[in-house]
Amino acid sequence: MKYSNTVINVTLFLLMNLNMFSQKVKGSAYVEIESKTLEQLYKEALQEGGEFVLRAGGDKSDQIDYYLDMFKKRFPKLKVTHSVDVSINHAPRYDNARAAGGKQNIPDVIQFQTLHRFTYYTEQGFLDSYKPKNWDKVFPDYKDPHGHWTGLYGVTFSNYVNTDVIPKDKIPRDALDYLDPALKGKVILTYPHDDDAVLYQFWNLKEMYGWEYLQKLVDTKPVWVRGTAMPYVAINKGWYGASFTTFWAFEPIPGMNTKFQFPKKDYFLTWFQAAGIPKEAKHKAAAKLYLNWMLSEEFQGKWLQFPVRRDVEAPAGYKNVHNHNTSPADFHRWLLKRDIVERFRMQMLHLIGPVKGPTPIDIDYNIKPE
Repeated sequence: MKYSNTVINVTLFLLMNLNMFSQKVKGSAYVEIESKTLEQLYKEALQEGGEFVLRAGGDKSDQIDYYLDMFKKRFPKLKVTHSVDVSINHAPRYDNARAAGGKQNIPDVIQFQTLHRFTYYTEQGFLDSYKPKNWDKVFPDYKDPHGHWTGLYGVTFSNYVNTDVIPKDKIPRDALDYLDPALKGKVILTYPHDDDAVLYQFWNLKEMYGWEYLQKLVDTKPVWVRGTAMPYVAINKGWYGASFTTFWAFEPIPGMNTKFQFPKKDYFLTWFQAAGIPKEAKHKAAAKLYLNWMLSEEFQGKWLQFPVRRDVEAPAGYKNVHNHNTSPADFHRWLLKRDIVERFRMQMLHLIGPVKGPTPIDIDYNIKPE
């Protein structure tokens, strides 16, 4: 078969441009997984200046001390500056700092619960593309495929109870259990319209049991509080007996008469706290060290709830997150539906009433909420 010179030239032109296109895509978007050791990354972080600035989502100032203290001990020469606050405050601070230009007030790592923000930041090109070591072992749904953000550790909200306050035969596990009149005055819950994760929990309760259930739950008159930390503090202190809008270690803590338990049949909430490196970050070597340590087995094997790596076992003998009635990916999808989220938030506001009290980060945890 013979081909004309025109066909040959066109074919060569297409092949050349296809090759150029693939090289361009690989050069601009393809990122290799980190191969350096933690020690090498630590050395580079110190050579860079030895500083690291972290902005972490949370609602109690000491909420990340459990693992940040381990990080500081592991890398003692690194000067770590961090702040914990709810994402609704941290995110606009980052947005404003970025809009102001330069690198002033730009953290080295942003770490939020509100995953829809990472979707936006990725689309806008605000985050570096970086894949820490062990990135390939992270569950695929809980990281950006091009490395702009990655999940670091799982957070599960479920039943947390004090067995000194509530008898073992009355411990609530599923949603309907919380309607038991015997629990009146013993349940503490986070305002759903003040926290997206809790709002998602209430959305699923509405989907499972209907609006009538939400009305009945409100009629039991639980104590409503801002933030998800006060419920576990109040239960640890024995002020209240149960909540499903908080978290705790899967493994029971010796000396404490408390239990963290999954529902028997109901769906429950899990997400993976995500993190990324802003393009304007000043201490990128330190940021890389932090992300690599967070994905290392040193940390993943010590995390209190579900690890984000599929090759690391969960504590207390639990199987990995995909073996339970929970879906971090669904929570992410739901957060992206901002019209539904905000409409349901207003419904909860009118059902329960306006939030009362200081912002979660400013709460005095030595005062019993009433």
